[in-house]
Amino acid sequence: MSKNAPIAASPDLPWTEGLSYHQAVKAGELVFTAGQGGFKADGSLDNDFESQARQALANVEAALKVFGADLQSAVKLTVFLVDADDYGTFKELREELFDEPYPASTLLLGTPVFPEMLIEVEAVASLAGPRQAL
Repeated sequence: MSKNAPIAASPDLPWTEGLSYHQAVKAGELVFTAGQGGFKADGSLDNDFESQARQALANVEAALKVFGADLQSAVKLTVFLVDADDYGTFKELREELFDEPYPASTLLLGTPVFPEMLIEVEAVASLAGPRQAL
């Protein structure tokens, strides 16, 4: 296997068993996560947006940690919301959980595969060192 070949892994979450994709893939010094909803380890979802958002970001971090990354090494977030009114809450949460400079971020509105989901987050992290921003 070459040094730059992708390496894939999944955190030990019971509900991920049998999925046809991995929760995280490492390619060189970058770690990519699959989209993470606010699912708890038992597969359940809380009903409120903030709880789901916190759990989704915790799931992103769990996926990143498989390869030695964490939220502070994230350089790019893609966030899918069901309701645009939840953006303010997500923005506050992002400011709480991420240090400056914040990762680049894209926010989209969409309809989730699971109707109970209120948010999905995916991330790209760098193992090469701290974030830098313009």
